[in-house]
Amino acid sequence: METIKDILEIEDSGDFDQAFESYNRLYQTNPLDFEIWKHFYFFLWTAIEDASSEFHERINLRQKLQEMYEDGKKRFQNYTEFKFIAGWTVSIFPYEYGNYEDLEREGNELLRQANQEQPDDKIYRMVYLGSFDSDKEEYRQAELEASPVVMKRFQGPGLLNRYFRQVLNRKK
Repeated sequence: METIKDILEIEDSGDFDQAFESYNRLYQTNPLDFEIWKHFYFFLWTAIEDASSEFHERINLRQKLQEMYEDGKKRFQNYTEFKFIAGWTVSIFPYEYGNYEDLEREGNELLRQANQEQPDDKIYRMVYLGSFDSDKEEYRQAELEASPVVMKRFQGPGLLNRYFRQVLNRKK
């Protein structure tokens, strides 16, 4: 059976079908492993924009994403990193999860909780400040402080790491 490292390499190759099948097998045998959940869930989230409509239909992507989100809430709700990842994804595409306004609030609340639980985490702080109309100077300072942390934390392979390096590295 493949490891998470193997699957991240499959993700990087762009093979959505093989990555999905591998994640599905690995998650079924390890449903309490947060690292597997996190990467599988994020893979599904990125597939919304990046995978073919045929892939969406075949795996019933929206339903699978919602199921993984609910699994995460049930199993990992006390993990600050869960709150960050789920909060980010839900606040970006709340309409993929159900009632737009309720889910947008839920996503922003998860981001607030992550920041509150780990107020010294520069990434959580920047993302939380960006989730509402915060002071522009305070937010810009948070961006500058978070940039090197982003590059270090998300340096590995896979869609999650690549996405956050691209989206959260705002040192420009």
